[in-house]
Amino acid sequence: MRSPLSASITISILLLLFLAFNLVWALKLPTVRFDFSEHKIHTLSDPVRTLLASLEQPVDLYFFNSSHPPQKSNAVKSYGKRVELLLKEYEKAAKGKINLHLIDPKPFSEDEYKARLLGLDAQQGFFGLVGTSAGHGPHSIEAFSLARESLLDYEISHLLHKVLHPEQPVIGLITLLPMDGERDERSGVNTPPWQSLQAMRRQFNLVSLEPGIEKIPEHIRTLMVVHPGKLPEQTLYAIDQFVLGAGKLMMFIDPLAGLEPSATAPENPRLEALLTAWGIQMTADKVIADHDYATQVIMTTGQPAVRHPAALSLSRQTMTQDDLSTWKLHSVNVLSSGALAPTKKSRMTFTPLLQSSGQAALFNAERFALPAQFDSLINEAAARGQHQVIAARVEGPAYSVFPDGISGGEPGLQKSAHIHVVVVADTDLLSDRVAGMLHDNDAPSDPSSDNAMFVLNTLDNLAAPDTLMNIRPRAGGGRSLQVLRAMREDAARAFQEKSAERAQRLEQTEKEWQLLTPRTLSPGAQAVTSDVLLQALNKERLRIPMEIHALKVQSYAQVHALERNVKLLNILPVPLILCLIAWGIFLLRRRRQHPPPAAFH
Repeated sequence: MRSPLSASITISILLLLFLAFNLVWALKLPTVRFDFSEHKIHTLSDPVRTLLASLEQPVDLYFFNSSHPPQKSNAVKSYGKRVELLLKEYEKAAKGKINLHLIDPKPFSEDEYKARLLGLDAQQGFFGLVGTSAGHGPHSIEAFSLARESLLDYEISHLLHKVLHPEQPVIGLITLLPMDGERDERSGVNTPPWQSLQAMRRQFNLVSLEPGIEKIPEHIRTLMVVHPGKLPEQTLYAIDQFVLGAGKLMMFIDPLAGLEPSATAPENPRLEALLTAWGIQMTADKVIADHDYATQVIMTTGQPAVRHPAALSLSRQTMTQDDLSTWKLHSVNVLSSGALAPTKKSRMTFTPLLQSSGQAALFNAERFALPAQFDSLINEAAARGQHQVIAARVEGPAYSVFPDGISGGEPGLQKSAHIHVVVVADTDLLSDRVAGMLHDNDAPSDPSSDNAMFVLNTLDNLAAPDTLMNIRPRAGGGRSLQVLRAMREDAARAFQEKSAERAQRLEQTEKEWQLLTPRTLSPGAQAVTSDVLLQALNKERLRIPMEIHALKVQSYAQVHALERNVKLLNILPVPLILCLIAWGIFLLRRRRQHPPPAAFH
């Protein structure tokens, strides 16, 4: 049996050897990491590594992440750790071209002052990123969001690209609509340019091209075309060759271009063939009516608003979650939109960006002429309901619809292995009237929707270099809460519909009660009114909020039940497992201490 001194010496030697190994040899061993997450969210993708390898000069990244703000949920705090780990991977893979600074801005500190000065969002605690480089101004991500978790790689990479390349991308524009304003013949004044166009001019180097242009200039690699149905053949041929030549295109088509000043020119039949070559089809003269997203619009000045089946306010739920076109969008308004669909046997990748609800259907345009038919259209849409695609991203191989060229000229490009086109089946989406979904068509107003942001997001993505465009959203990112989020939106919509009439009645009752209630000027105890009408009004104004609360509880019952079940699944398993392990250990020790009598025979 060893002496205590010998055991102590042995333990000391083992500790010294362990420390020596960590100080000397462990530093020389290669770093080995294993990413066991479902979608490899902790591993940089090859396109991200390619982008980092192309960095031309060092970039400083300042990650502001408040550690203990009361507004931050545990989910956001956990997401903050994931963002921090990913930023460290960026710094490591950049091999000295990225210097990461982790900042926890304390209240009323210099760091908090800098964060506010740089425009970071402080509503839920600072959780943003700022990038700077020598000779370039700072760019920032105001706040990371769990809802955009699948786009995290792109967000960070997009910031790096903007820091080193702050110049505005060049965007070509061909349009037959009066986006740049026009003269109002009734009032004799010139209308201002559409706000969507003004936003494009602020963010891009916008180059307006003539509708009769025969060739897209070489320096334009991203093109936006609005209402091409009446473009001459040579311009459609120029667009065809531009797309086949690796140019990126965003096109707005419309079965009813209600804002077009003239409808006398015939549609060019080549447009339908062009769409078919890109794997897209849209039924002419068919308009979407949607039961769930139809909104109130005043058709004639001075008349009450009516629920227009083709005037749709699309919520976040209708948008593709993991696409850069819908980045940070909450609502998009469309009017008299058509429906897109992939052609049969198409080899193109067809990705819906904006869709109707599942309670929508296509109807002939003539049926929308009379407001008296709107209610029947809405009900019929619910009965025949299915999702309709309003905007889509299309990628894949395509061929030219002008195999012999035009006007006796030499044939151009015949096919392409990969084209990239975004098609929107609504031109009114770009107008101020529809962007704000005004009740009065003649009243000026700022857009209340994200129509312009949808256009800017798409053009910015199309104009990005290939190193940035190849960074795709992480599949499955943030999907675990999509069911719960969709249930919350459905519950909110159901509660709003059920409680709208009661809320209006409560407001009216409150006004009547306030008017009839005598003002009390004398101090001290007051007598309870015995007026029958006042008592009835008082009972009504107190009872209606109780009914509204009951409706809210009923509407959100399934949501709360699912949330409770999710919490139980997250909380109970670990304690139960620990209890079972402890119980097993207890039984094992008891068995050893008190063996059964048979063990002694």
